[in-house]
Amino acid sequence: MTRKLLISVVILAALCASAAAKENDPAVSATVDRRTILVGDRIRYTLESDLKGEAEFKFPKFADDKIGDFEIKDSGTRVRKGLFGRRVQQYWFDITTYAPGRHTIPEAEIRYRKKGDKDWLAKKTKTLDVIVESVLPKTIGAIDIKDIKAPLAFFEINWLFVTGALLILLTGAAIFLIRRLARKAEPQKSPHEAALEELEAIRAAFARLGDVKAYYVDISDSVRRYIERVFRLKAPEMTTEEFLNSLADSSVLLSLHKERLKTFLGACDLVKFAKYAPTSPEIESVFITAKGFIEETKNVLI
Repeated sequence: MTRKLLISVVILAALCASAAAKENDPAVSATVDRRTILVGDRIRYTLESDLKGEAEFKFPKFADDKIGDFEIKDSGTRVRKGLFGRRVQQYWFDITTYAPGRHTIPEAEIRYRKKGDKDWLAKKTKTLDVIVESVLPKTIGAIDIKDIKAPLAFFEINWLFVTGALLILLTGAAIFLIRRLARKAEPQKSPHEAALEELEAIRAAFARLGDVKAYYVDISDSVRRYIERVFRLKAPEMTTEEFLNSLADSSVLLSLHKERLKTFLGACDLVKFAKYAPTSPEIESVFITAKGFIEETKNVLI
């Protein structure tokens, strides 16, 4: 009886020692955050090992930055503490592939050595299957993918169309150049010719609209522009008095012309600023005065 008890105790002690040893053996695993992805999507592949107490780990190194059919895009490690002093060490990889279909991530070997041990032990993870789906619609088959066309042969080019297009382009360019040269060839109008045309246009507008104030403003401005162009003055904001003073010392304009210009601009200011209502003869007179001033000075001012 004593002998049987002793054997039982020895067996129980061996089982407890074996259980304790197994309890301290690391648990290794491999996981992915998704089992189905699209072509080019990244998934996170994580190798994990945990061991109670102190230990060293060696995670696998993957050649050519590839794990099976997957390319490694990023990686890193982290350690977290579990319950009862258990330490979990993780080695993660962001991986992807560009080939659709079912792909297998091969098993990985994780080596470990407990504190005080000289020899390294190893455990392997399980393989993982990942389904990679194409980004193309499922209704599109391989028949829709067409081969690259070869370059066109000389006789396959529609030379009639090419010739017609070139003729249209050349004709358009020729018309553009002819019109541009014609505009340059046109003689430039002299200041007095431009002013007389403006006066006629102002008179025609008044006959249609009957706006007396606009009529006087336009005639006054036309005469001022005429003088400004001749004398090269930049005085659009000058009052009538300032404008006349700028011409006071001119030896080109005769005293008669200066006096007539003063009377003309003064009459225009009465209508523009004093709300004077001119009679029909006065309206006609202001046009005749402006036109006469321009015609009398056209040779004097050249």
